[in-house]
Order: sequence, then C-alpha cells, then structure tokens
Amino acid sequence: MKAYIFTIILCISISSCKNKLEVQFPFSGTSLIIDSTLKPDSSIVAIYQPYQLALDSIMNEVLCYSTQYLEKSQPESRLSNWMADVCLKTVNKDYILNFCLLNYGGIRSTLPQGAVSTKNIFQIMPFENELVIVEIPDSSFIKALEYLKYSNGHPISGIKLNIKDDIITHSMPSLKSVHILTSDYLANGGDQMSFFADSLSMVKTNLKIRDILLAECKAIDSLRTILDNRFVYE
Repeated sequence: MKAYIFTIILCISISSCKNKLEVQFPFSGTSLIIDSTLKPDSSIVAIYQPYQLALDSIMNEVLCYSTQYLEKSQPESRLSNWMADVCLKTVNKDYILNFCLLNYGGIRSTLPQGAVSTKNIFQIMPFENELVIVEIPDSSFIKALEYLKYSNGHPISGIKLNIKDDIITHSMPSLKSVHILTSDYLANGGDQMSFFADSLSMVKTNLKIRDILLAECKAIDSLRTILDNRFVYE
C-alpha cells in the first residue's frame, strides 16, 4: 500500500515538473533605421570625442614618405619584400638567421604614395603577431620549399627561389638545419605551414611585426623598396 501511494506521489511530482508555469509579459516597440539620416546623440559624442581626438592625433602622425603606391601581389611585391627585409634586418642583429618567411594573407592593406602614417602601418598589420626563430632540419626545409612552390608566393627575405616545373633551386647553402624568422602564427602551423611542426628549436624575440615596421618608418625619411626576383616562376 505504501509503495502504491509512493508511486502516485512520484507520478504527480514528475507531471508537475513538466508543466512549467509560463508568464507572458506584454511588450511593444518600433523599428529604428540606422543609416545616414540618423542624427548623432550629442551626449554620447561628448563622452567619446576626447578619446577619439587623442587617438586620432597618434594614428595620424606622419612617420615617413613613400615615392609610390605600394600593394601586395604574388609571387612578390615591393610591399611584401619591404616588410620581410625590415624584419630580417632588425632581428638579424642579435640572432643567427638564414632567411625570413612571412605570409601573403597577413598583409591586410596598402601603403599610400606620399605621407605614411601610424594608421597606415596598423592597417597593413592589424594583428599582434610576434616574430620567432624556428630551427628546422634539412628534411623539413625541403617540405617548406615544396609548400612555397604551390603557394604562388609569400614574403621572403634572405633567400631567392627559382621554380621551373617541378625543380626548385634556391640561393641557400647546404645546411643540416635552417633558422627561419617567421611569425608565431605561422610557427604554430598557420596558413597550413605544417613543416614547422618538425622544429628542432624555437626562440621568441618578443618583437611584434607591427612595432618593427613602425620603428623603421620613424627612423627613415623615405621608404626604399625593391623588386629583385627573389621569387621566380618560369
């Protein structure tokens, strides 16, 4: 009898849990079209405007000048060559390096002809990527060359590649291991650069690519860029 009563109570409890009490509150509203006809709220503008002015004064600072409009292209471009050259030149002072490898997709904008500002550098490199030095064995270096052959070109410095049919020739001497300057993103396999997975060692430089480019622009009057057939398809 007790078991029968317990079963009934249990069934009632389960049934009560399923029948949740639903309370509906009436509401109403109107659609607000956000376009050029929407007038700014002066009270909100007054809050953020001082910060915007301070930020604009920093971002609009002219760092140097460019004699021509610079944009990325494959297999090489003046812009991508310049970025890789600056990174290699800066880090090569303190570390043993063989060449620099960045990624084409990491360049997100262009540099104008004329004044180059802080904002322009942030636009071409908006990421917080840092430079690392990855040592890979010769077998992985061969994989890297194969990757570059099918990639249509990435920013490189310190090495020249010539690709004709399935034959890849390069300007590097024969080495048991190769030290490549690259970004932490690529070192971790970004852009399908899986050859870095076989690394023998990795050294963090604690230098951001964007900071290096900013420092370079502040130190010079005009950008010097070159096209020197460092990535050639025949």
